[in-house]
Amino acid sequence: MHPPELREDTYLSDGAYPVNLFRNICPPGALGRSALYLHWHDHFEWIYTVSGRAIFHIDSQPYETTPGDLLLVPSGGLHVGYALTEEPIEYWSLVFNRSLLQGLPVDPLHDRYLSAYAEGSQRLPVKFAADEADYEPIRRGFLEIGEEFAGKRRAYELVVKAKLYQLFALAARLCMPERDGEQADRTGRRMDRFKSLILHIEAHYADKLTIEDASRLVSLNPYHFCKVFKNATGRTFVEFVNQHRMNVADRLLREGELTVTEIAERVGIDNPNYFTKLFKQIKGMTPSEAKKRGGG
Repeated sequence: MHPPELREDTYLSDGAYPVNLFRNICPPGALGRSALYLHWHDHFEWIYTVSGRAIFHIDSQPYETTPGDLLLVPSGGLHVGYALTEEPIEYWSLVFNRSLLQGLPVDPLHDRYLSAYAEGSQRLPVKFAADEADYEPIRRGFLEIGEEFAGKRRAYELVVKAKLYQLFALAARLCMPERDGEQADRTGRRMDRFKSLILHIEAHYADKLTIEDASRLVSLNPYHFCKVFKNATGRTFVEFVNQHRMNVADRLLREGELTVTEIAERVGIDNPNYFTKLFKQIKGMTPSEAKKRGGG
């Protein structure tokens, strides 16, 4: 069971047609800045890179994207994204519930080609690269869905549903599953352990938690833990903890009720000078500048 604190309650406007398209802009900034926060949801998600370069980590695996690339996030997949350029990044997220892929009550072709993917017992590949000609019909279908959402002409919901079904049928035609069922189960269990660890970090960010402590929480040796954690989140363990601490510090600074020294202590950093250096390194401004922007 997935921890509810990391679950995104994605807005899907119509219960009968649970699908929505989000056009996301990541403003210009430092390399490695967050483009998509760490989360999961019960739905499938297609991610299409319109402009810029990013890296998305989906269930432990990193996927670099350039314009035209498509990613398919499976239902329940833990995913996060970071910028690989200082320029703005635009990507579209098409989120939809698996109920849109249901076939007729008796549909042997659906059962043969699609049901295993829709139910999650088999996985399609995650990345559909722009430079692979075989995937062009899938990319074209995705863009047509984008046009339907933009125009919202009469019965666009039915057209979107039909094209989504077509995308999965084309993907199933072209692709074999990446992992067998046993490997997928092992990966899922490993990700559940890391979700629990991430919740622990977010709840106890001010505590001293060493790599050895964290590795014991997920029953891995420290060397293997460091490797798997970075694959899962795109950050080293220390980077991930510091990033979360600075996110909390940024919020507290903008609220303006505490001093910089008090906030440093609140997030578990005893040395105010080190806190200032780390905050500027991660946030691109000093704590005092962040406090002024918040009006404090």
